[in-house]
Parts: sequence; structure tokens; C-alpha cells
Amino acid sequence: MTYSIMLEKTPVLMLSTGFEPLFQTNWRRAITAVFGGRAEIIETHDYLTIGTTRGAIPFPVKVRFITGIIAAKVKKLGRNAALSKRNLYLRDDGKCQYCNTEVTLKSGTVDHVIPRSKGGTHIWENVVLACTKCNQKKGNKWAAEFRLKLAKIPRAPSLFEIINFQLK
Repeated sequence: MTYSIMLEKTPVLMLSTGFEPLFQTNWRRAITAVFGGRAEIIETHDYLTIGTTRGAIPFPVKVRFITGIIAAKVKKLGRNAALSKRNLYLRDDGKCQYCNTEVTLKSGTVDHVIPRSKGGTHIWENVVLACTKCNQKKGNKWAAEFRLKLAKIPRAPSLFEIINFQLK
């Protein structure tokens, strides 16, 4: 049996955060979890190693997840929310950011502060909720040309903030 076949046929035991056995997998999947920061190597093989460009690394026999499902979900709350019209509506409190009038999710429009035709991108820091009237007035021009001022500086909200906006 060749060395590479031995590596493929040797299973790796995956353990939960509480060291309970979960399942057996191959070394590639286990190493991916380790390098991805989701797991740690608990026990290595006595003589098997995995060859890499940076040298040999010990072959894992037991790998333990260091984050559970709940912990992983909580960590994601610090990340930015997806840029969508609904999340933009929540971030801007359902108000036009130029004239401060209330708009519905359906009637509100997404306006690019720096127009896309002038190099603006579709990112949180460049989009605001606007009423149809203000968005049409501004068109693909700069807001300052029409003496339009933003109610607040646009920024990316975290998922936690979006959840809080929904609970209001």
C-alpha cells in the first residue's frame, strides 16, 4: 500500500466542543476545519504526516470543534448585514435621507450618494433610502448640486443592529 493511499484510508475522528465523538471524516476535511479556525487537533498519528509546500505537518487522528453551532451564530452577529432594500429601509428608519419624509418599503428607492455613473459603488457607505421625488430630482448628479443634505452619514449596520431595528 502506498503512502498516499494510507493517508486516504486512515479516518479522522471529529469531536464536539465537549469532546464527544461526532463522526469520522477524511484528513482533508479535518485540516480544512483546523485551518478555518473551527477546530483544533487533539491527537496526531505516530508516524504519518501530510506533506505541504511548507514542510510536513502531523497527521490528525482526533480533531475537536472549538465552536459550537450557537457560538458560531453569535460570532456572526458582529458581521455586517447583507445590503438589501429591506435592510436599508430598516437602517434608515423608513425615512427619506434627503427630505426626512416617511416612505414605505415599496415606495422608497435606493439612491447612490456618489452616482454609479460617476464611479460610485453599491456598498452600504454609498447608499441611502430616498423618496421617489428626491431620487428623481437628484438623478445621476451629486446631492450638493441640488442643495440636498443627508440626514445621517451612511454606514454598514451589523446583523445585531438589523435585528434590533426589526424588534422596534
